[in-house]
Amino acid sequence: MCKNMPPLELAIQFHGHICPGLLMGIRVAEFALKELGISPDVDEELVTVVETNSCGVDAIQAILGCTFGKGNLIYKDYGKNVYTVASRDKGRALRIAQKFGGNRGPESQRFRELAQKGNLTADEAAEKENLTGILFERLMSAPFEDLFEWREIDFVFPEKAKIHATIQCAGCGEGVMDIRAVDTARGLICPTCLEEKGGQ
Repeated sequence: MCKNMPPLELAIQFHGHICPGLLMGIRVAEFALKELGISPDVDEELVTVVETNSCGVDAIQAILGCTFGKGNLIYKDYGKNVYTVASRDKGRALRIAQKFGGNRGPESQRFRELAQKGNLTADEAAEKENLTGILFERLMSAPFEDLFEWREIDFVFPEKAKIHATIQCAGCGEGVMDIRAVDTARGLICPTCLEEKGGQ
């Protein structure tokens, strides 16, 4: 993936297709870059906390450079389209929340219905593609404040990611990060074995 691509193209390539959720994530990422006066992350200068696992998170990863692999994308399973973007260098953090009803309307509802359907007829596929275009224009051109609320917040930055030793689990024999292994009567075991054996 070429980092010199425009943010929109970068996010679409990363996600694999255009959809309303991805577009909302693109708006969040671009707003955070501008509002905080930051550049995309290289080495954990940024931290993003996401409260959803929906499509918009892919835009955060692609555009802001915050990823699970680098340890600067933190997922909280709250089911809310809320994103907190924090800059270590600036010492600032923004909490950006999608407004309830900010992405509603008959076109959005119909798009959801088609997206949740299994196999689409040719007419339905054409309708979905047409709706994608309508929603693209609406979501990418709407004033940001029509879609989101935001505020600056205090933020406690987590430690930067560390590389830990890998040990062998006494239960399954697989490698596990040493800080995730649990000491039991059988020896150090991984969380999977702990769950399967009830901690014995």
